[in-house]
Amino acid sequence: MLRRVCILVVALAALSSCSGAPTEAPPDPLQLLSQAAANIRATQSFRMDVDRTGANYFIQTDFGDVAFRRATAQYVAPDVMQATVRVLAAGIPLDVDVFSRGENQWFRGVWTNNIWVNAVFAPGFNPEKLIAQETGFQAALNSLLDLQLVGSEELEDGTPVYHLRAVARGEDVSALMVGLIYATGNVNVDVYIHRDGVYPVRFVIVQPDTVTDTEPDPTTWTVDVYDLNVTPEIDDPEATP
Repeated sequence: MLRRVCILVVALAALSSCSGAPTEAPPDPLQLLSQAAANIRATQSFRMDVDRTGANYFIQTDFGDVAFRRATAQYVAPDVMQATVRVLAAGIPLDVDVFSRGENQWFRGVWTNNIWVNAVFAPGFNPEKLIAQETGFQAALNSLLDLQLVGSEELEDGTPVYHLRAVARGEDVSALMVGLIYATGNVNVDVYIHRDGVYPVRFVIVQPDTVTDTEPDPTTWTVDVYDLNVTPEIDDPEATP
């Protein structure tokens, strides 16, 4: 009798565990993107790191073509951005500081004696467009096709994220790369959205068309977004005597 009672208790426990609270349904990827875009547009400031690996990407400047390596940028609403861009010119790594207020741009580097020069560094770039609904993050995210939710993950620093995957036209997602650089052709996009704050924390954009016999690895852009609404540190050239 005791043995039968024990078996019955075990069976009831098993049934109870099977009939527990239902598993939470996964979030809808389109709703995640829409909310993440709205949240990032509502911020007053944020920082971005843009890193390139694989095949080279060249920027046309008044001093010739230079290879882009990485950039660290600070955005301040509504229309200010300052970035430090690492480039490779004639095999020499150089840092260029770029400042934009609307369409008005300055840059400085070793060839300007580290003095701000009021001249165009990135033609057509306007920080206000980065957050504008028609041209910025939201437009870029809305252009993603074949969107799918890969699942819940953690970044290397432990940040909890939803991982989304999609494809897009490079021209449509260039806003995700600060607008200082432009992707072309069809690209693969991985988007990582903070699970608690619901804002984008990382984009990985791969350009398969850049693979050649001499460049076996495609140009890959990794964009990290962080320090939302943290007090910005801007070196405003208009405030410099």
